[in-house]
Amino acid sequence: MSQLKSLAGQTAIYGVSSILGRLINYALVPLHTVVFARGELGIVTNLYAYTAIFMIIYTFGMETAYFRFVKKNPLNAFQLTSSAVIVISTLFSVFIFSFSNTLAQLINYPDTGLYIRWLAIILWIDSFLAIPFAKLRHENKARKFATAKIINILLNIILQVVLLLLLPTIQQSMAPDIEQWNIGIGFIFLSNLIANASLILILFSEIKLIRLRFNWDEFKPILFYAFPIFLMGLAGMLNEQLDKILLEYLLPDSFYNDMNSTEAVGVYGQLLKLGIFMMLAIQAFRYAGEPFFFSKAEDKNAPELFAKVMHYFVISALLLFVLVSINVDLIAFVFLRSPEYRVALYLVPLLLFGKLLYGVYLNLSIWFKLTDKTMFGTYFSILGVVIMVVTNVLLIPVIGLTGCAISIVICYAIMSLACYFYGQKYFPVPYKFEKLIPYLAISLTIVYFFFTWHISNFVLDSIIRIAFSAIILIFLIWFEKKNLATKTF
Repeated sequence: MSQLKSLAGQTAIYGVSSILGRLINYALVPLHTVVFARGELGIVTNLYAYTAIFMIIYTFGMETAYFRFVKKNPLNAFQLTSSAVIVISTLFSVFIFSFSNTLAQLINYPDTGLYIRWLAIILWIDSFLAIPFAKLRHENKARKFATAKIINILLNIILQVVLLLLLPTIQQSMAPDIEQWNIGIGFIFLSNLIANASLILILFSEIKLIRLRFNWDEFKPILFYAFPIFLMGLAGMLNEQLDKILLEYLLPDSFYNDMNSTEAVGVYGQLLKLGIFMMLAIQAFRYAGEPFFFSKAEDKNAPELFAKVMHYFVISALLLFVLVSINVDLIAFVFLRSPEYRVALYLVPLLLFGKLLYGVYLNLSIWFKLTDKTMFGTYFSILGVVIMVVTNVLLIPVIGLTGCAISIVICYAIMSLACYFYGQKYFPVPYKFEKLIPYLAISLTIVYFFFTWHISNFVLDSIIRIAFSAIILIFLIWFEKKNLATKTF
């Protein structure tokens, strides 16, 4: 149990930084949904979707490879993986920067060449810092990791508030006759660029250890380990982002009476942000869990330990699923300030459940990383991409945004099942999913009830939902503490 507490402690630190930072960052959602039209935020959503996919290419699986080889020679693993990432990212960023206008035409956003050049620099900085951040995680320097992330997010927010709100006001009052400098959604990317550049100073003590060096004999096993991880990560990110990209092209502009396909992408992107707590929990768990699993891999009790980790992860994720789903109207009212962004809140439980299944898959996937059978991760991820493409192609033209949400659930459910059955063959873990069935059934029942039951008075309805959420939370904590005390798992 002390090992679980250690993992929980590390997850909490990463989680606090992510949750605090993202909550602060989430304050930008009301600003964006007031300042920008749905079509503009649709462009932002899609450009960041492409950026997320390219980030996988830039880092090329080297973060996980670093964790795998760091025990043998820490400095050597750090420098070799850093060198690989720097070379790959520099080549790609130079290409994107040089052909930004052509790329803007190819994705049907012809006026976004400048934004794409900024994104090329952002990608380079993020990939350059990927291994230094991994080094902090390996060395259990969670507080420095968290501090760097929070400073980055705070700076990003301050810059956006200044550029989107204060600058126009100051310019209008001091020089009303001069044409205002306004690049619209470009301010979002510019703020992101400046904030990310600040991380170079914060992580300077790690960065200064980097030396560009290559030794094929030393790098070959790292590359062979990383390549399947890269393919897996690329396929996985396509699973994450393809729905947004496909929605733009597959949704007929006449499907909805009040919005075209680009505006629908803008709405969908903001709906995904309502699942912030689920994604933060998964992200925090991944930050802490990956080095934890590697460090415990040789323990004879590792399978039982991993089963317990899965148990408490699913319970925590189901709790978030319930709390966010039953309070989605209030959350949306606070953050999605313009009503035009709140037209599809019925999708939020589906999106949350899909992300929950993604977290289950990440938990299950540790077996092929520990056994060096990483090609299985590639197979599962490619399977996911195929499912995501097929389901979106079939569903989006027929049921619109709902098709995207259903595709996520189907994709991660099948990936999780495939990963589980193969994992039990190569690295058996005594998962006790049958003990989670009552939690799942109760969670789905509660969410369904609160989505079909409303009180016309919004304030009273919100108070009841918050009170019920508190009861659920208190009861679950009491019940699980009782289980721990009696050691019933």
